[in-house]
Amino acid sequence: MNTRALNVLNLFLAPNKFRRWLFVFVIGLVTLASYWALEIIRTQHDAGIRMTRTRPDYFVENFNFVKMLPNGQCKYRIVGTELIHYPFDDHADVSLPVLTNLDPDQLPLTIRSERATIKNRAGKTEDEVHLYDKVIFNRPKTIKAEHLQLKTDYLLAYPDRHTAETNFPVEIRTSSTVTSGVGMRANNATQEIQILKNVYSVILPHNEQKTTVTNE
Repeated sequence: MNTRALNVLNLFLAPNKFRRWLFVFVIGLVTLASYWALEIIRTQHDAGIRMTRTRPDYFVENFNFVKMLPNGQCKYRIVGTELIHYPFDDHADVSLPVLTNLDPDQLPLTIRSERATIKNRAGKTEDEVHLYDKVIFNRPKTIKAEHLQLKTDYLLAYPDRHTAETNFPVEIRTSSTVTSGVGMRANNATQEIQILKNVYSVILPHNEQKTTVTNE
């Protein structure tokens, strides 16, 4: 065995030096185990925080939310059978929502669906309401406008602006016409409705015009 190999062997076999190396090894092992334990604790803590953030912080059954105008009059109302609020992005899921315009300066209308998501727009005081499944937009007949009913499977409503839009197929019925298409923009303040593409319209016979539109 060469001299270099003997020196290395003596280094580990010498009692004092062996104890030193054993101590260094134990310290290193303890340090590694501590780091591993801290990583597990940190990972579980972060996972707990993420889970807490994604969990709802409150829910309300049979709720009735009313937004007021600066003069104290009602602007619009949202009711539903259940509301579940999620704090991580400040949105709420609603079951069987009904959105009703109460602004006395606008035409009355009601929008209902199977479910909805209400989102508070970052940095803004207005809400956006995403309505899903069997959406019915209903505007009753008044002295200013005829009865209008719109059906679709998705509608994005901005009740503060009195506007709504969708990129889904729509069907619009009035007392005299049935119009279908894909994509729609509506403005209740100006009484304008724009269908974006694939527009098809039918003028109803006079004897059917009084019975075609139903209040749903």
